[in-house]
Parts: sequence; structure tokens; C-alpha cells
Amino acid sequence: NHSTLLNSVMILVLLLLLIFGGLMCLIVIGSAHYHCNPDNIATPIAASLGDSVTLGILSVTGHLLFIIPDAHSQRLFCCLVIASFLLLIPPLLVYSWRNEHARPAVLQGWGPILLAMLISSGVGVIMSKVAESYHKAVAFLPIINGIGGNLAAIQASRLSTRYNLTGCADFSEYKTSIFLLLLTVPGHVVFLGAKQWIDSADMGSPFYLAFFCSAILQVCVLLTMSYVMILLSPYMRDMDPDLYSIPLLTALGDFLGTALLALSLDILDTLNLYRPGD
Repeated sequence: NHSTLLNSVMILVLLLLLIFGGLMCLIVIGSAHYHCNPDNIATPIAASLGDSVTLGILSVTGHLLFIIPDAHSQRLFCCLVIASFLLLIPPLLVYSWRNEHARPAVLQGWGPILLAMLISSGVGVIMSKVAESYHKAVAFLPIINGIGGNLAAIQASRLSTRYNLTGCADFSEYKTSIFLLLLTVPGHVVFLGAKQWIDSADMGSPFYLAFFCSAILQVCVLLTMSYVMILLSPYMRDMDPDLYSIPLLTALGDFLGTALLALSLDILDTLNLYRPGD
């Protein structure tokens, strides 16, 4: 039912904005109180909780909408919800336009989000092929995508803040990039250990070697792209890097992680080294 799905997504987005908007405000206020850099805290929390909270709210809202027994009543309720959201657009746009801090997001925030959604669509195509050919490896996709995207988002947030303060890219942040890169292997070891504790299926040593190589290459590319995106800001009408760097990097992280792992699996399968369960 397309109307029910559309309603579930619209309610989901509204609840997510309320929850994460309030959470981010609390994190920034708390970071200022305890003299911490919110770039190191807010970004990974938002990225980590995003997927799990999204799936949870979507399942609950969809279930509640399907509780309505009468199909006619269900369609009527869905139409009322859609109409309510459409009527909210003009006053919210006016309110955002009058706020000098929100105005840049109204003007410039749509393009990066739409491009990130387009990239994510490509991720879905690759992921479906991985699930079809290497179904036991699908459980590793959230691990490689989640950690890589979080590390890149932290660096992009720090670089964006520095750019907004100084007006130029700060290459002294390379030490942070090296530290984040060094966190790649330990971070994956922790999550792979948790996955192994939950599901003890053995994928074989060649797979884990290919997994770590893919993860390191993914993080290297993402950290490099975080600097590239900051350097592109003067050529993009001085668009605020906060508006485009993080959504594009997280989408690119998902694409790279999925594509690199899929390529590694194809190579292992060609060499007859992909033997899950051995």
C-alpha cells in the first residue's frame, strides 16, 4: 500500500527531526559545559543511532497504520496525514527563512541531500546483488559502512567547523586523520568480535583479510575526500561545508564499503577462496 508507506515515512521523518534535533542540542550544550568538542561526539552519535532508530520508528508507525481495519478508513486517514504535512510546508518555510541561521539550509541544503539519496540508491542495487550471491556476507555490510562513515563524518565535522571559523582549510588536522585511520582496525575487531559472539559462523581467513583491506581503503578514500570537499567550498559559492560534506561522505562511505566488499567477494570466489562455514 503506497499511501500507507508514504505516511509511515512522513511520520518517521517528523519524529526523527524532533528526536535528533533535541538530542543534538543537548549534546552541544553539554559539550560546552564540560569543555568538549561537540564535533567528536554529536556526529558519530547521530550517524550511529540514525539507522536503528529509523528502522524502529518505521516499523512501529507502519504497524499502527495497518491496525486500522477498514481499507476506506485507512485511505482516508492517510490522505488527512499527507494533507496536514503539505499544509505545514508554507509556514515552516517562512519561519525558517526568517531565521538567519536556518536560511542557508533552506537555500543550499536540498542538493547535497538529493545527491546523497541518489548514491544510496546505487548502494541498494549492489547490496541486493551481494545478498543474492553471498548471503552470509550481508551481515558484514553494516559494520564496514557504519564505522567508515562515522570516522569520515567526525573528520568532516571538524574540518567544517575550522573552515567556518578561519575561512580556509586547516591541514593541521592531518594528525586527527591519522588517528582516525588507526582506529579503523581496532574498531572493526571489536564489532566483528561482537558479531562472532552473536553468530559464530566462520567466514574463513581470506575473507577477513579482504574485509580489513577493504575497510582501510574505504577510510583512506573518505578521509581524503573530507579535505577535498572543504577545498571545493570557495568554488561552490562559499556553501557551508556542514550542509554538504557529511551527507555526501556518509553516502559515499556506504557506496565504497559495499562496492569494495562486493569486489573482494568476487575476487575470493574467482580464486576459490570464499568458503563460508569452513
